[in-house]
Amino acid sequence: MNDKTTPSSNPPETVTPQAASGLSRRRLVRAGLTAAPVVAALHSNTVLAGGDHSCIRPSSFSSLKLANMKVSRGREIRADFECKSHGYWKNNQGNLTADYKKKTRFLSSETGFKANPGNGFKNKSLQDVLEMRGNANNAALARHVVAAFLSAKAVGNSPDRVLLTVAQCQAIWNGQGNWSPFAGANWTLNDTMNYFDKVFGSAFL
Repeated sequence: MNDKTTPSSNPPETVTPQAASGLSRRRLVRAGLTAAPVVAALHSNTVLAGGDHSCIRPSSFSSLKLANMKVSRGREIRADFECKSHGYWKNNQGNLTADYKKKTRFLSSETGFKANPGNGFKNKSLQDVLEMRGNANNAALARHVVAAFLSAKAVGNSPDRVLLTVAQCQAIWNGQGNWSPFAGANWTLNDTMNYFDKVFGSAFL
């Protein structure tokens, strides 16, 4: 991203999911932004504007949805974290070691991924999964999860610089999209895919 960031002089605001419904739109969105990194185009206050894929952690996603994915102008926008789509990782190595995607099995102790619906992922590498098409055996979810996993690995799984941690990626895949993204919330496969599709674009290639 080439967008510049605008420093914020306001202290961080935090909000529990239970209290979110009573907040004003402006304060709600500000709470969402300070709770997690968000990448957005500064020429518009719409997070998903301009065709740019935005990086929004699950803890902020629900709040932003209530505000129609819009943020207040002048808020701090962070760009120092890793958030790349399955399309990027399919064709790029990033700063990972050579052949990591090809040598690492999707179902392995390295990834922590265990679910194998329809036995469709046996002996597949991370690269193989990124190159899968369609959605047989939840392949679309697998592509998104692999992208988030590789993004986390690329920055040493730093919780301050990732869209999803390795542990969250494991929870998503092993629960087949059913997981708890933050305290008090339980997402279904449909919720999870809606989140990924809003952030990265559809994985149904």
